[in-house]
Amino acid sequence: MNRQKNIILSTLAALSLLLLSCNTPITEEPEGFVEKQPEEVVFTHAEVAYMGDYAGDSKVDGWMLRLYSTVEYNEKGALVGPGVVAQILLNSPHNTQQEAEISLLRGIYTAQKTSADFSPGSFINGYIHYVDLPNERLSLPEATYWAKIAEGSTEMDIDIVDDGAVQISGSGNHFVVEGTLVGPKCLKHKFSWSGTLEPTEYVESEVSNSTLKGDLTLSGLSHLWILDRGDYFVLRDESCRSLLVFLTDEGVTVKAEEPSGTGSLLRLELLVPWSWDATQGLPEGTYPMLTRNADTSIDRVALTPYHSVPGLPNRFVNPYWAGAWYVEYAEGEWSEYARIKSGEVTVVRGANGSHTISCTLQDSTPSPYQIEAEATFDRFTTL
Repeated sequence: MNRQKNIILSTLAALSLLLLSCNTPITEEPEGFVEKQPEEVVFTHAEVAYMGDYAGDSKVDGWMLRLYSTVEYNEKGALVGPGVVAQILLNSPHNTQQEAEISLLRGIYTAQKTSADFSPGSFINGYIHYVDLPNERLSLPEATYWAKIAEGSTEMDIDIVDDGAVQISGSGNHFVVEGTLVGPKCLKHKFSWSGTLEPTEYVESEVSNSTLKGDLTLSGLSHLWILDRGDYFVLRDESCRSLLVFLTDEGVTVKAEEPSGTGSLLRLELLVPWSWDATQGLPEGTYPMLTRNADTSIDRVALTPYHSVPGLPNRFVNPYWAGAWYVEYAEGEWSEYARIKSGEVTVVRGANGSHTISCTLQDSTPSPYQIEAEATFDRFTTL
């Protein structure tokens, strides 16, 4: 009897412990990713700079917005903590007048979908720009980023931003900026600011790709220079090779790829069959000019023999000077020039190995000017 009583008491005690354990929560350490608590900052200062059509596509204008908490500058112009800085590069609708119309800044902005996305209503994702100096390498944040600066320091603790949303609202000259920015540190930076904005302007003067004021006929071209650049476009399939060609006046000479002297020059890039031997000169044929995409690239499938390459925009010096250009030299300096955007080049070979080259080209101005040339070259120089 006592033995049965002891068993019952032991069973009741075990059940009591079990019930007690069920009513007592068990704390477990979370596993895996733990989202950090968002920080919230109410900024007290703001400045904005209008950058105009900085992408060069007449679709968007850039605005650089910088928000600050209490941050001071030292004598060198560097920010001194404690404080927080948010910089956001915004894409607003394009203003054809290229003036800082601040009302165009209002709207909602989200992170660009790709690095090539410059659509209105987006902001440019942040990145690090490296500057190599003789004794050091500087790492500078660019575009959109969030930064903390410790008390008494000028060093920024950077979070490069690649996600989030920003809303700019308000009326008249009063603006309200609020949003959330997120970077690789997986911390949500919530922020707000309100006040008036007085934009500064940093619109760079556009350098024209053509100084022509009318159609042009080149009649004094007398020298033919050819440089075989092989697989210049790195196609790796031996489908075509690139020949860099210069047609020049008597007063212009070419060494490597660098012209000098005084007179006129046509710079051409011709795509020829891979099997062609450039020591024979240029293969006979017609070379229509390819078309560059909006980002200046050329489709891979278009790079085939018997085509010519249009000029690359906004590149005026070696080694970046590329494609077809007309240049008038004055003692080695450009006095007149035109980037060639379209047209065709025709090569006819004579029985004696001569080349007759005819060019009907158009420059890159909105209403293109015509550039024409025809010359026969009894000999040529390989570079």
